[in-house]
Amino acid sequence: MSDKLESTATIQLEEKTYFDNLKTVASRANQYESYIVLESESKTVNGKSILGLSSFLTPSEHVTLRAIGHDSRQAVQDIQHLFRRV
Repeated sequence: MSDKLESTATIQLEEKTYFDNLKTVASRANQYESYIVLESESKTVNGKSILGLSSFLTPSEHVTLRAIGHDSRQAVQDIQHLFRRV
């Protein structure tokens, strides 16, 4: 697979599980080699940084999950699944 592969998904950060989800997202994102970011309006944060995630994203916000790299499809599907379980 090409290193240029990019996958995206839209997710919503639920207020009741917001901080737990961000911690889990950062942990899960670090399992992948792809560059992973979450984007919202004019903000883009590193999906592998709990500090970045918690500093810039807010509960009940719709964000775009984007991964770039050879395992990006699997990374996006895996992280998106975390939000569906809630």
